[in-house]
Amino acid sequence: MIAVQNDHLPWHQPVWDQLAACHRRGRVPHAIAVVGIAGLGKSRLAIRFAQTLLCVSPRSDGEGCSQCRRCHLQAAGSHPDHYAVYPESDPSGPIKIDQIRRLIEFLMQSSQYGGYRVALVDPADNMTLAAANSLLKTLEEPPEAAVLMLIARQFSRLPATLRSRCRLVQLQPPPAALARGWLAEHCPEAIGLLQLAGGAPLRAMAYAQAGTEERYVALIADLLAIVEGRRAPVLAAQDWTGVGLREWIELLQLALAELARAVFTQCEIAHIPGRADLQTLSQRIDHSRLHDYMEEVVATRRILDQPLNEQLVIEDLFIRWRTAAAVRASHKR
Repeated sequence: MIAVQNDHLPWHQPVWDQLAACHRRGRVPHAIAVVGIAGLGKSRLAIRFAQTLLCVSPRSDGEGCSQCRRCHLQAAGSHPDHYAVYPESDPSGPIKIDQIRRLIEFLMQSSQYGGYRVALVDPADNMTLAAANSLLKTLEEPPEAAVLMLIARQFSRLPATLRSRCRLVQLQPPPAALARGWLAEHCPEAIGLLQLAGGAPLRAMAYAQAGTEERYVALIADLLAIVEGRRAPVLAAQDWTGVGLREWIELLQLALAELARAVFTQCEIAHIPGRADLQTLSQRIDHSRLHDYMEEVVATRRILDQPLNEQLVIEDLFIRWRTAAAVRASHKR
């Protein structure tokens, strides 16, 4: 179901003005890539523009009228000229070639209402290579009045030949004052998590609602305890088993990203949860090994679709973490 959300996000306005201008001039690209980090509302922007494209009489500001039958159908998630592809099971899982083939069939059909057909792939960077390549012919010879919107965090993961055929719409984190002001109205408890969320307000809100801060601080404490020899990797892994492997690795990557920022950029971490332990870690971990370890974590994340033993994977990554710290200790001797 494709539902329309009417709470427009203020940091979308500059990009929205550009898209609305393209529509007014009748120069809508046949393929649009909406790109940005998590928590900026990429999907909301794409669905909002889809409503405009499918509306009988959009308003002067580019918004859909919300009154015509087509707008009502889209608001209900049942517009026949709007098609969306998502991972079939796990939200972080792959988008497969069969799904994209069905999308291509939709784009090749005639519009039910004589206007645009709009297709969405979210997240497009989760497409398998075969799925992404299957879109090439459609983008090389796009059907008339068909618009494909790809939503992605890491646009670089898509084949270059596919990227070159898309109009890039890049969303950036809003200025801190704007983000804090919006959160003060919608989720005040998330303001303190804004830096941890990379400046993305929706991500900070999700962290606040999910209790991410408490788990993040606990993980930082465990990483430090392992480095200092106060915590055995096997025992630490036992405590984290049951959280969910994908969720735990995302939390680990978040911690490592902040540690890397502290180590390599000397950035301000005063507003980051667990900052005292982070600061200590930045002095204990071997800097030359940190990047390598982060790559090992990324490699593990890429195989999460395979059947894995959650505790053994966490143990392995904690043991590798201890090894990364031990290199620095040996350098000191």
